[in-house]
Amino acid sequence: MDDVTIAHAKEHLEELIEKAARGEVVRIVDPKGVAVRLTTDAKSEGDARKPRRPVLGQWKGRLKVPERLFEPLSEEELAWLSGENSP
Repeated sequence: MDDVTIAHAKEHLEELIEKAARGEVVRIVDPKGVAVRLTTDAKSEGDARKPRRPVLGQWKGRLKVPERLFEPLSEEELAWLSGENSP
């Protein structure tokens, strides 16, 4: 792991990004004692130009939606939601 100052990071940012892309960890240290790591993002690994597209119907048969979800609320539930039953 390389430790670099903020001034060095400003001047050599492209080099540091290339190091991080190769899997190296670069730590940027502030004179106040604060340090941050420059690493690759796990989401960006692989082919970043090819966006993931959802496959239609991939969840068909996997999710079960309760029938009660689409029924109207009872009077008791409406009273609870409106705060009528609160102390």
